[in-house]
Amino acid sequence: MSAVWRASRAAVRRRRLQTSVIGVVVLVSSMALVVALGLLDVASGPFDRLFGQARGAHVIATFDAAKVSGTQLARTAHRPGVRAWAGPFPEAVVDLPQNAASEMPGMGPGPLTVVGRAQPGGPVDRLDLFAGHWATGRDQIVLALPDAPGMGNGPHSPIGKRIQLPGLVPMTVVGLASGVSGSAQAWVSPQQIAALHPTTYQMLYRFDQAATARQITADTAAVTAGLPSGSLVAHQSYLTLKAQVASKPNAFVPFLMAFGILGLLVAVLIVANVVSGAVVSGFRHIGVLKSLGFTPNQVVAVYLVMICVPATAGALAGTALGAVVARPLLHVVFQGADLGTVNVTPTIGSWVYASTALGMPAVVVLAALIPA
Repeated sequence: MSAVWRASRAAVRRRRLQTSVIGVVVLVSSMALVVALGLLDVASGPFDRLFGQARGAHVIATFDAAKVSGTQLARTAHRPGVRAWAGPFPEAVVDLPQNAASEMPGMGPGPLTVVGRAQPGGPVDRLDLFAGHWATGRDQIVLALPDAPGMGNGPHSPIGKRIQLPGLVPMTVVGLASGVSGSAQAWVSPQQIAALHPTTYQMLYRFDQAATARQITADTAAVTAGLPSGSLVAHQSYLTLKAQVASKPNAFVPFLMAFGILGLLVAVLIVANVVSGAVVSGFRHIGVLKSLGFTPNQVVAVYLVMICVPATAGALAGTALGAVVARPLLHVVFQGADLGTVNVTPTIGSWVYASTALGMPAVVVLAALIPA
């Protein structure tokens, strides 16, 4: 075996150009493979992935504050089947006049659902506060808007502008947030919401079983059982939201999947062609090794080691560089996905990196083994 190792090392040193070419080709192909597999990973069910990351609410329930108290609603969180909950949040619906809406890019006149909430995080419906800060003081408001270019800063940003609601003192927009649940159009502090005269409470639930409409119906009935009749004003299932928003990204997801598969095939074919060509070009060297007494198996071993050394180094480096490149690239690709007002931040599964780091050397071994 030592003779095989010495012959392999000598071949690597002697064929520096070929070794460098194989290493560079595998490196670039590994980067392309990370992007392609990442594209396939992220494009498979973008709503479900983002909904899970943001701990989206399976049900948003609105209750009449005149018929049920916040204490009664808090007790519903301990019903069987409830995995997580948030609320009760006081909720008010105010009218946004035309003159106020014209000052706020991305918003139109009409009813505006405002919720009193102390923070953007929590166990359910984690909001992405992408600009400014959360509303903590008097006359401050956070608007629900998508994280579009120029929205958080620039001359057209709503940050710092004052919004005039009927019967209230002007409120300053201090932050912009996006959320996958669509639970509100604006948020204020719990102390400020009293000035808007809230008439309802909002409860956000996540359930253990919420895959079908029947399960959602059963879960909603379980948490509202025992509450005063007519206290549940409205409720929204995440399945309804999913059906509404999924049709938009689904229009381009098949194309993204196709590009991902194409990138995967191209990366594999390029590596296979380069490696097999490198082995075939060494037929004379194979004859020399046989004349020196190397067995066929030893000759194959020499070529496998000679090819796998630069290929493994290229695969590891390419996987690392691919991880750096893939995240911002996929973020740009998915910026056009309309998933409610959520800020799309794709995350690539660890299996992508493991598959590339292990799979690319395996492709190289197969490509070298067959002609050798």
